[in-house]
Amino acid sequence: MNGATPAGLVFILGFPRSGTTLLAQILATAPQVVVFEERPLLGKAINDFVDAPGGPEKLTAIDDLALEPYRTDFWHRAREEDEVAGKVVIEQTAFNTAYLPLIVRLFPGAKIVFAVRDPRDVVFSCFRRQFAPSRFTLEFRTLESTARFYDATMRLAELCRPALGQRLIDLRNEDLIESFDGQSQQLCRFTGVPWSEAMRHFEVGARDRTLTTRSSHQVKRGLVKDGVGAWRRYAAQMAPVLPILAPWVERFGYLPD
Repeated sequence: MNGATPAGLVFILGFPRSGTTLLAQILATAPQVVVFEERPLLGKAINDFVDAPGGPEKLTAIDDLALEPYRTDFWHRAREEDEVAGKVVIEQTAFNTAYLPLIVRLFPGAKIVFAVRDPRDVVFSCFRRQFAPSRFTLEFRTLESTARFYDATMRLAELCRPALGQRLIDLRNEDLIESFDGQSQQLCRFTGVPWSEAMRHFEVGARDRTLTTRSSHQVKRGLVKDGVGAWRRYAAQMAPVLPILAPWVERFGYLPD
């Protein structure tokens, strides 16, 4: 791509409280990067292919040329908010995992960074945090509904993985905490963003930015371990939902107890 166009497009997905904000802020340290955090860049496409009656069927049947106006709308919204020319554009909205089939169709060349964290910590954290009401956060009213929403989201993501192939990478939050340099360098190689030692101090830049996610205050503290295994302190309360999460605990390589 030339200097008048973006240098690349990366979606950071996963599930809320899985570390998407952390990954985005590490990349935001680089001057070649612009991060869009929970912005409605996919609004027109979501309206027509998800919310509208018959939308998913329309997405399946539509040809690639007819999708071009939706790509144009995405980039128009992005350019209204920030400069994207020559930049690696990072779209960071965890809830957009629910729209992964749409993203795959719209942007077949985009890369997907999938944030992974122990499912038990993720569900516990989503349930205990207060989120602004939305179509998604209403699922966090009970532990069971939170766990079932997590399960449904991961099932959808699994269905999309074959279509993504090497355009998708999983990054575990716990691995990043234990081996920051190695994991952050892997993130940079995948996204095409040059790694620098400044990324070790990503929290410095994060403090100067206006972050809107529920994880923003933690990211501004830097790397912390206090959330690892936090669910265990409430193991008795979590017990009813553990069978729902067990397949994903195994799938992502976490110990069962």
